[in-house]
Amino acid sequence: MEKLLDHAERWSKEGWSTMWKTALVRLPRAVPMEALRLTSPQGPHPFKLEIPSREPRRNIPLYVFVPPVKFPDVDSGNIEPAPHTFPVVMDYHGGGFYLGSCLEQAPFCAKLCRELQTIVIGVDYRMAPIHKFPAAIEDSEDAALALLDPEYAGYSVLRAGIADFLRRKWFETLGTPDDRKKGKVPLPPVPQIHLDEARIAFSGASSGGNIALNMAISAPASLGMPAWPCVIPANYPHPIPLLLLYPSLDLRQLPDERLRRENMPALPEKKRLDIDNHLAATYVSREMSAHPRASPGLVDASVYLHKNAKILLILSGLDTLWEQSEIWVKKVEAEGRIDDMKVMRYEDRKHGWTTIPEIALSKEERKTRLEVLEECVRFTDVAWQGRDPVAVMNKEMGDNVKAQGNAELKHHEKEGLRFTESERKSFESDT
Repeated sequence: MEKLLDHAERWSKEGWSTMWKTALVRLPRAVPMEALRLTSPQGPHPFKLEIPSREPRRNIPLYVFVPPVKFPDVDSGNIEPAPHTFPVVMDYHGGGFYLGSCLEQAPFCAKLCRELQTIVIGVDYRMAPIHKFPAAIEDSEDAALALLDPEYAGYSVLRAGIADFLRRKWFETLGTPDDRKKGKVPLPPVPQIHLDEARIAFSGASSGGNIALNMAISAPASLGMPAWPCVIPANYPHPIPLLLLYPSLDLRQLPDERLRRENMPALPEKKRLDIDNHLAATYVSREMSAHPRASPGLVDASVYLHKNAKILLILSGLDTLWEQSEIWVKKVEAEGRIDDMKVMRYEDRKHGWTTIPEIALSKEERKTRLEVLEECVRFTDVAWQGRDPVAVMNKEMGDNVKAQGNAELKHHEKEGLRFTESERKSFESDT
């Protein structure tokens, strides 16, 4: 990190340099696949698939979580696993558009996958400083088009990739490992699957929440860019759950310009804020930061938010993004869309606590982390039933939602968490 800070200081004096670009490219982009067994021991674990982007000769990596299925007898002639129809959640990781990995979201994605019997797709979108706005939005939109638009090149690639993954899983159930290794077991046919486009959802944490909201808005012509319609057709008739975890909604603010609440820890050292500001500015210029695709919290929700969007907004109190989210909530209310938003506030939780590994969290943090994931599951499930998830949550729970810390629920015990307090403290001291 010290070397990276030195690079940042030199960049601020010398401008963009090959040395600085090389240093950033070498930063790790993805969590090793082996680490998934630690972050999400219950699985399922994702497979990697690439779909074509709108740019020729370039692909977009996806991490695809597929729920367990039961395969038919290979001699029956039936090629439909059970289930063979899947809803889909598109997920976008955080990191300020310049750091992070979609595998950081593995526990979240795996839980949605298990409990909703849904396919979850983590989009490995392009990031700054190499790729500037709107590259991340374009990649994320291309992944959504691969789900929704039969005319898009990635549409068939996505379905074929998932079917091929299930074919390999089916093969693993046939014969013995030795027979399969020696070629004595033929490959089964390609399973027939269907992605249920009537049940889709978008989720994201931090900058990923910015992208998830982007998928459900249209952008008017602004700052020299033409009007940019929503990737979801205006006549799409089904509820669209948006799971926004402490999202960044207004990129006009650089990290050190955001309000720090009184209960937050002391400021980090100045060098860290300097590099955050530098990197944030490499994603979107100050002139373009007010564009509605860069700052989706600025759009008029009464006009540009999809009419069937249903928002679950999770806020962290120990977070410099709290203020802009609260401003957005008041704005959405003034624009007549507050009935489509459920806000859940966690005054004593830090930014990113739902993606931090369990071992690094306190018992109370682990408990509320799991409760948040459960509310995301429930919100999505209710929406996919064709009911209004905001109305249901408000009616059943009011403001006393269980995910805001009902100690008697003991979700951490229910889930059988593996880490003692002494183990957590030992981990923190090592890191």
